[in-house]
Amino acid sequence: MIDLLPSAEQQQIIDSVAAFLAAELPLARLRPGSDGERSGDICISAELWQRMAGLGWFGLGIPEGRGGAGLTVVEEMLLAREVGRYAASPAIAATIAAAHLAVRGDRDLLENLVAGKQRVAIASRLCAGSDECHLLDARGAGYCLVVDGSEARLYGTAAFDEVRAVISLDDAIVLERARLAPRVRPLLRDAAGDVGHRISLLNSAQLLGVSEAALQQSVDYAKAREQFGQAIGSFQAIKHRCADMAMRAEAAYAQVFFAGLSQAGGQPDAAYQVAAAKVISAEAALANSRSCIQLHGGIGFTAECAAHVFLKRAHLLGQLGGERRWIRTTLLSKRTAP
Repeated sequence: MIDLLPSAEQQQIIDSVAAFLAAELPLARLRPGSDGERSGDICISAELWQRMAGLGWFGLGIPEGRGGAGLTVVEEMLLAREVGRYAASPAIAATIAAAHLAVRGDRDLLENLVAGKQRVAIASRLCAGSDECHLLDARGAGYCLVVDGSEARLYGTAAFDEVRAVISLDDAIVLERARLAPRVRPLLRDAAGDVGHRISLLNSAQLLGVSEAALQQSVDYAKAREQFGQAIGSFQAIKHRCADMAMRAEAAYAQVFFAGLSQAGGQPDAAYQVAAAKVISAEAALANSRSCIQLHGGIGFTAECAAHVFLKRAHLLGQLGGERRWIRTTLLSKRTAP
């Protein structure tokens, strides 16, 4: 039997990360102020980034002999799950994954990433084989991580030209479109799939955090909102919807962390489990976010309610950390195998 519950040490990581994010990057930062602008800066400052590094976030899975904590991808996923709950920047997961690339060939870069002196953004191709990319929260980043299937490549931001700002569906993200210059070789590359699988797992963990946060907000609202003299959570239709949300989040949790344990243990079916985790976590995040808006009624469609934040982040993360063709190929190859 596989134990999917966090250990006491892992729970300390969860509590520490959750407390930091609640204090420094609460969802309230994304609400519009009285002047119509957000009440907080959506970009993570260099000072806050270094404080994250001081807590050991970017070196959790790096060997102790290389300046990290020597833990596994599972602990990194626990961190990413909390990042998803608070709709924090996906550059956090990108930097964690890039540090594993740096372990293989760039000692100075590894030290800078772990120390928070450099950050890595995600560059997502518009379509397979295209040089056109979306850069997510790349302002202030010195590097961009590109994932093609299970292959990960790290480029300097100078490798991208024709950079221009574009409107993002998820307005908690600074989105830019750029072109990856032709014939530019990556600084670091992993074709074996380890780093590609890692970023997919971190992405799935963020999606899990989104689904759980949407569930928690819905339950809290159902307890507090009254109609006809009683909490709306007492109505059968609301109970059933919340129960469905809970089951989706639980299924996503089980698959995501089973995939993480498979990857950490070097299991032969790890790639299949990673691909399945991405599919299930993305579906749970989208469905729970939609239900969260529905359960909030009219207020769920307003900017003052965080429900829309979860839906936008679910759509964004659903496009990252596991290219669709690779996911389909991986899942179908396992299904059709003798």
